[in-house]
Amino acid sequence: MAPVPRAHVYFWDGERRVAPPIHRRWYTERGIRELNERLRAPPVALRFRAMAADLSPRRRGALTLEAVALAREVMAALFARAEPLVARHLRNYPLPEFDPDRFASPLGRAASERYLRLLQEHEPRFRPKAVRGRRVIPPIVILGTSRSAESLRMHALSGPRIAWTVLENQRGSAHADYCLDVTAFGAEDATALLEYWWEGREPGDRGIQEAYDTLFHESLHRLCDLANPFGPQYGPKGGAKEHYWMEEYEPFASHVERILVEHLAGGREKGLLRRRLAGKD
Repeated sequence: MAPVPRAHVYFWDGERRVAPPIHRRWYTERGIRELNERLRAPPVALRFRAMAADLSPRRRGALTLEAVALAREVMAALFARAEPLVARHLRNYPLPEFDPDRFASPLGRAASERYLRLLQEHEPRFRPKAVRGRRVIPPIVILGTSRSAESLRMHALSGPRIAWTVLENQRGSAHADYCLDVTAFGAEDATALLEYWWEGREPGDRGIQEAYDTLFHESLHRLCDLANPFGPQYGPKGGAKEHYWMEEYEPFASHVERILVEHLAGGREKGLLRRRLAGKD
């Protein structure tokens, strides 16, 4: 059942803002399929055409949603492995007013931790909210686009048709974007995932490892939106602190690397997308 569309309250470097609801169409399977098929970057579109050519005509229509389903499945599996670790680490998420440059250092984050512990011990409202594991999977996942999640969420999906004139491209170095219910995976990571899930390439490939890292961290972005007692934090300062908390904060970052290695070493998803679709013929 699709979620009931609602407005989202968020904070842009301390300023309270409200994002209007996404149209209910984009939460449905039909809407998600349309977004994926119409917003694909050219390399990903060509890759999907090549994959479809390997399938019988009656299975080709299922390819898009099966790929999205597998992406969501992997996100859930990775988060489940890390959930106890993440729950502890949420207590270290910095206060909105904490300076991002100070936070991005061992001494700064230690000071942040001391202050947070004092507040959390005496005031429940400073503690992270409880979030069930499946809720961390974004309801709208787009696999392999050059469009930014922010332009989709804030402007382009408020009606039943895509508002093409307000779409913007992702930053050049972005592996993916997340913004209030919408995750948009870039072309490079999507191509690596499809090579692994369809062609069965070895997981030792650096691109595959980076793509799995992206899958995991996109679920963390959503978790931060849901669990942060001060609400979703966006903007240059909020984004910088959140990325540091997710990707560079030790020992959390090293634990995440080990979880990804263990998961990929199992090889469960190697060639899985092809096997699933071929098995249904």
